[in-house]
Amino acid sequence: MNNKIILIFGLMVAIILLYVYKTSSPPHPQVNNVAPQNGPQFPDSWPNNPPEEQPPKEFTFAEALNSINLQDIKSNLEYLASEKLEGRMSGKKGNILAAQMIYDKFKSYGLNVEYQKFRISRMNPGPHNETGDDFTQNIIAWIEGSELPNEIVVIGAHMDHIGYGPRMSRSGRIAIHPGADDNASGTVALLEIAKAFSKLKPKRTVVFQAYSAEEMGLIGSRFYCDHPLFPKENPNIRNHIFMLNMDMVGYLGKGQHFAGFYSGDSSPDVGRLIDELNAKYSFARRVTSRGSGGSDHACFYNKRVPVAFLHTGSHPYYHTPEDTADKINYQGIEQIARYAFELSWRVANDPYTVRFNHAEFEPMPYTHDHGHPEVPFPHSYHQHPHEH
Repeated sequence: MNNKIILIFGLMVAIILLYVYKTSSPPHPQVNNVAPQNGPQFPDSWPNNPPEEQPPKEFTFAEALNSINLQDIKSNLEYLASEKLEGRMSGKKGNILAAQMIYDKFKSYGLNVEYQKFRISRMNPGPHNETGDDFTQNIIAWIEGSELPNEIVVIGAHMDHIGYGPRMSRSGRIAIHPGADDNASGTVALLEIAKAFSKLKPKRTVVFQAYSAEEMGLIGSRFYCDHPLFPKENPNIRNHIFMLNMDMVGYLGKGQHFAGFYSGDSSPDVGRLIDELNAKYSFARRVTSRGSGGSDHACFYNKRVPVAFLHTGSHPYYHTPEDTADKINYQGIEQIARYAFELSWRVANDPYTVRFNHAEFEPMPYTHDHGHPEVPFPHSYHQHPHEH
């Protein structure tokens, strides 16, 4: 009997204690699933797979062609022909600044870029008595071919000029020679073509070359032809199937002495492609089938590489301090850059490799006259031998 009383008493005590605990405990806080507005916003649940990386935009040929624009041409040329660059004399400060600008532009297009340095002799110290160096550089960028990487298409233009003169000046004056047409014009066209190519995937490897020391006797392009850098695994000039050169392309419709383009009978295939383009670009209908020397393409032609030479003619300001940016036909450079881009694109993607015309080969002179022997110079400096 006593045990039952004790058990009942214990149960009553337990019930009383449980009642007291429940009634005296604080209520549970409500959980707010909304993150504070000023804190990080977390998703309700994490996705099983992270979002896929978007592929790079694929451009059409028309979009690449239309990336060649007047504003970039004008701003780039005005910088290259500015007093800051002091005539871009090889081995001098202004030339180095120009080379850095070209390198940076190529890099900004997503291209592979490198310098190719070579030795020169010091020349034209100028009134500022610059120290200079006994070397200069080509600037070389490239796009690896998607199908035929060992076939090399070269697009080139020299980026140097003659500094302060006077040795290479037709005026004989000591002054900054801006070289707006010769050859900031070809250089900016080269940059625009490289930008357009960077948006596409050519079948063959396309190499963009800005040469230095052209004014000293085509030294930069001659050095490259003797020390080629492509194909990368086994460099050989024989793998170079085409070279397009642009030198003084800023006077379309304004040039004197002669105005026209050349493509050498160096290749019947290049001639065929030029004929096809002439229907689209009326200004180019004077493109001839026989080339001339006087600029960087001669070095390639003499190595039996098919060439095209784009040039809008000489003028009274050639190699004088008056070759300035305000005289340039910028719309003309834009048209020439588009033409050159289309011609090079066709060569780089043609089903057949363009052939060299060995039957009619005659060595091109290295005479530095842009194909204009009638343009007088007060000295014999621009006469360069075939061999070196």
